[in-house]
Amino acid sequence: MNNKQYITAITYIILLRIIDLGLTFIYTPNLKYEWNPVVSIFNYSWVGMLITQILIVCLIIAVMSFYFYKKPLSDLPNDLSFNEYIYYYFHNEKKTKKRKWFKLTQQNINRVLAYNGFILMTLSISISYLAIINNLMVIYKVRSYSNFIVQYGNFLYFTILIIMAILSFILFFIMEYKSYRKNLVRVLINK
Repeated sequence: MNNKQYITAITYIILLRIIDLGLTFIYTPNLKYEWNPVVSIFNYSWVGMLITQILIVCLIIAVMSFYFYKKPLSDLPNDLSFNEYIYYYFHNEKKTKKRKWFKLTQQNINRVLAYNGFILMTLSISISYLAIINNLMVIYKVRSYSNFIVQYGNFLYFTILIIMAILSFILFFIMEYKSYRKNLVRVLINK
């Protein structure tokens, strides 16, 4: 990964957050109808909401850096299946019959931070899209959407968040495993 991709991802996330906040201001200038749990729990004003958004985006950007600047895994066995690769990613060894607990080493911590950076990036983008769609539907008073959200909104958004987290996990490891297989082929060709 390179600096340009990292900057592009940061710009994209910030742009989506600004659009969401702008639409939120149009929909509910006093934040009375804001769904953001931080706002409803702490009864934030716009100042509190903006400070919270800035802090969260900064945290996401910081953790994303571990993903964009991660070092490729080295000295990997050349016969790992997809599931074995996931285990190896977190434990730095092949899976044994006895499950092992995660060991805190610098290498493993960096891998977990890279993994979490990808997950936070994809979830941030997904949640922003959902918030933008929600705000647009409410602003334009789409009655069927509003009725649906009143009935199923809390369950729907929680379910979508869980599904997006699972899909992010799978996507991360599909991309990592694909890179592993590509490097393996390259090594075998060069021998």
